[in-house]
Amino acid sequence: MATSRNRTTSHEAILEVRILNVEQIFDNRDPAPFRDRDLDPDFVDYLVDGVRDLGTARPIRIIVWLEQACPPGQIEESIHRYFEHTLARIDRTRREQVQSGGIALAIAGVAIVVLTALGQLVAMAIPNPLGTGLHTALEISGWVFMWRPIEVLIYDGIPVRRERRVLRAIHTAPIEVREGASQEQLKARGAGATVR
Repeated sequence: MATSRNRTTSHEAILEVRILNVEQIFDNRDPAPFRDRDLDPDFVDYLVDGVRDLGTARPIRIIVWLEQACPPGQIEESIHRYFEHTLARIDRTRREQVQSGGIALAIAGVAIVVLTALGQLVAMAIPNPLGTGLHTALEISGWVFMWRPIEVLIYDGIPVRRERRVLRAIHTAPIEVREGASQEQLKARGAGATVR
């Protein structure tokens, strides 16, 4: 991606992207017309990393510097549509995870009751250290069943919430498209640097 300049003000964070033409933001492997094309993975990573660096405490504004003109609204619409679709996909995946976690938790709950009861029967039937060891092993096994459902329902949700905050910040960000080469691009070109 071209050079960038991220900055924050008292009321917003600004992420600037400088590109040569609109083709740079689209995935070159996708032959669909502009309205339906996927964004370039490097461009998406650039936006996501930039917003992560800036944080989501302040509203985000994205400024795209474009040297070669493109139809009005094309970039804004493409970015918003892509991140809307990405958020919907993440929400759907998380709902499926929570549903699976709930089923696994119910199974684990039954397993812990059965294994605890079985452990008590073993302890009564074998009143020696072997019986005590088997009783403890069965109880521990029951609690081990709980590990994965709790991980899915609680701990797996933490990174998803963080990712959603970043993606939502991009999806709702106002996007300005400004035409013309920036001073940084002109200097880089003069020094023989290339803009990807």
